[in-house]
Amino acid sequence: MIEAVMYVALGFCTAGLIGLAILPAFYRRAARLTEEALRAVNPSSYAEVRAAQDQERARHAVELRRVERLLESEREKGTRFHLEASSARQEISELIKAHESQLDELKSKMSLQDNEQKAVDLLTAEIKTLKGKLADSEKALAESWATAKPENATGKSSISSLDEADFAPATDAMALATITGLEAEVATLKAKLTKYEPVVATEIEATREESARAQFAEMEAQLVDIESKYVAAQAEVTRLSLMLDSANVEEEGREDLLGSQIEKLTNANAQFVDDLENKERAVVRLKGQIKKLQRDLAEAPQLEQVRRDLLDLTTRLSAPEEPARIVRQAKKTPVAVAGKGTASKGKVKRVRKPAASADVQPAAEAVQKPLPKKAPVDTANSKSSDIASAAEALVSRIVASNRGQEKPKRKDLSVATVKPKIEPAREAAATEKRQPPKSKNKDVA
Repeated sequence: MIEAVMYVALGFCTAGLIGLAILPAFYRRAARLTEEALRAVNPSSYAEVRAAQDQERARHAVELRRVERLLESEREKGTRFHLEASSARQEISELIKAHESQLDELKSKMSLQDNEQKAVDLLTAEIKTLKGKLADSEKALAESWATAKPENATGKSSISSLDEADFAPATDAMALATITGLEAEVATLKAKLTKYEPVVATEIEATREESARAQFAEMEAQLVDIESKYVAAQAEVTRLSLMLDSANVEEEGREDLLGSQIEKLTNANAQFVDDLENKERAVVRLKGQIKKLQRDLAEAPQLEQVRRDLLDLTTRLSAPEEPARIVRQAKKTPVAVAGKGTASKGKVKRVRKPAASADVQPAAEAVQKPLPKKAPVDTANSKSSDIASAAEALVSRIVASNRGQEKPKRKDLSVATVKPKIEPAREAAATEKRQPPKSKNKDVA
């Protein structure tokens, strides 16, 4: 029974030793893979952290410069629109002034034409007055001729009677001169009137009609041009005002958009700074973990010593055949000294039937011999005490080596895996101490 228990304990110890031998390799591989993954994801040095910060600052500066350039271009567009609107307003004011000057010129021309028309009207009125004067002069001439004949008759009688011969011819000559002058003037006026009246009337009417038509056509053309220019100017003003309003609205909207973009960029920059700080903290934490791993690697010789102790323990536990070998040697020596082969053979024959094992016969013979009986018992007791002390020392070393580690699960696992393997040996040693010498000899056999 104890042999099976020892084999089971040996198997557990061997499996534990193999596990402990393989566990550092798995641990190193897991630590290496974790370290590589962390190095691939996070910057592992201060220079890389600074480079990442500089890269984020450069990206933020590029984005900010691009937004500033967009803002400058939009401001330039707004100023250009303002300049175009001001130039359009100036052109409109110049066109209005030119149109007003043209209207003033047209008004002056119309006033001149009105003056000419008034002059023509005055001439026609003067002609009419001249016609009336001519008629009046003709009437006066006819009356003077009618009154001149009886006066001449009475004058001749009075001259002859009163002897005033010198006075009569002088008055007659003056009257004749005035009459002839009036007649000549009337004749010239008639001639002029007959000569100029139809020509002047036709020419005046024709010139008036032609000038009126030309002026009317010119004024209509100018009015159409002025109206078209005014409409075009109004359309240009409305277009430029709409462009200015849209430019102002777009500029305000773009300014708001740019402001929101700048705010987003500042928030992103702050987030990047926070991420960088978190990465720096992660780098510091990883450096601490690396230092812990280095300390664990520095403590590897202690683990090597523990492995050596476990190997020694397994070698000691794997040597249960030595007591049997000692019993066999003790069996051989008493037979050679006493020479009692028959009795021993008989006893062996009697014992062989119930035991049904080849190892029980030398054990029984060894128990009957008084001299070699104490040697295997003492060796077994010393072996069990050595195994128990070695197991206790091994457990204490494992616990002391695992106290400095950070993970308690690993420490509990290592102690829990080692203790079940060592406790059967300790129990076996305790049972051997409690058993009597005969049972101990039987168990050892």
